[in-house]
Amino acid sequence: MRQQLAELFSYMDETRDKLVGTAQSINPAFAGVRPKQDGWTAEENLAHLAIVEDRVSRLVAWGVDWAKTNGIGPETSDESIMSSLDEHGVADATVKMQAPPTVAPPEGRPIDESLTSLAASRPRLKEALIAGQGLDLSSVKRGHQALGDINLYQWALFVAQHEERHRRQIEKAMGEVTAMAAESAPIV
Repeated sequence: MRQQLAELFSYMDETRDKLVGTAQSINPAFAGVRPKQDGWTAEENLAHLAIVEDRVSRLVAWGVDWAKTNGIGPETSDESIMSSLDEHGVADATVKMQAPPTVAPPEGRPIDESLTSLAASRPRLKEALIAGQGLDLSSVKRGHQALGDINLYQWALFVAQHEERHRRQIEKAMGEVTAMAAESAPIV
């Protein structure tokens, strides 16, 4: 496996491990409670991530197939892509972004269902990238609503950074929800 891909996969694994740890620490009674600032619930954040990763894994698989059938040449660089989206601040949870309706989360989707979906889509995303090894996937680009045209490696990086963004949002939401519960608890 090329260094570029190994580095990307390592980061994807790191962000996933952190997300799963955060999800497993959520009090199920609070998972569907909306935080003070009208953000998404923990359930909605995880459902959104599951929808996005499923869509991106299909987009990357399609892009690799397209690259194979359209004569995309061999990879010419093994330069790291890890900082290639830094200017967009994808992992920055302090900047509010509006998700398009196609990836808006449904209400009430159980956390376990979203985690199962995420566990299924991650291998598909990695397998698609592995299937494209040797091809110049940095030259295959597809548009992103907020980031513009990004290449297939950047799409995978986006998934990991996006996951980190929402993990931070979940932690903030759960802090707010816990504080709201404490404020409304009877004093004995």
